[in-house]
Formats: sequence, structure tokens, C-alpha cells
Amino acid sequence: MKYIGNELRKRMNMLNIDCSILSKESFVDEDVIKKLIANELAYEEINTFDLELLCNSLHCDTRYFIDDDVKRRDLVFSTMNRTKDTLGSIKVKAKIQDFLNDYIFMKNILVKNS
Repeated sequence: MKYIGNELRKRMNMLNIDCSILSKESFVDEDVIKKLIANELAYEEINTFDLELLCNSLHCDTRYFIDDDVKRRDLVFSTMNRTKDTLGSIKVKAKIQDFLNDYIFMKNILVKNS
């Protein structure tokens, strides 16, 4: 079983989000988030829909916490400490990443329907 508590906590700290804010933004129960952080709930045990909601709020792929390749390709993570990061610059990077993911998704749909 894989536990993601440390990585989840790092991502939340990176975006300056605490458990209550993440719970409100993702609609995932705060107790579930706390169990994940405390490594009381394994990655494999997370409800798929809850994981999607959490990752959407944290601006990352659902495999970010368990796959180093996905993590390295993450715009927010990969650009950390290259320049002086501020919370504002990190949030802009997260929004750019969201846009790119949406663009790729739409492009793939258009290619499949052509």
C-alpha cells in the first residue's frame, strides 16, 4: 500500500492550503484529508471521485503523489526554487497548468472526432 501523507502535506503547503480550505474547495470531508495526511488511509483506499476532487483543488494529476515522472512534469513542482517564488507566482503556475491540461484534453477530443 502507498501512503501519500507527506507529499499531500507538501503540496498543500506549497499552495498555502490547510485542511479546512482544501475540504471546502474540494468538497471532500476534512476527516478524510486528515486521515490521508496522517497516513491512516492508503492511496489505494481513496475513493476515486474524492481523489479527482482533491487533485483538482491542488492543481495536480491524480498520480502526482505516487508517480515521480508525473511529479517531475508538474509545472508547479518542477519550477519551484528556480526563482524567488511567491504564493501569487505559484498560484499563477497552477492556473497555467490547469489551462494546459484542459487544452490537451480538448485537443485530444477533437483529434478523436476528426
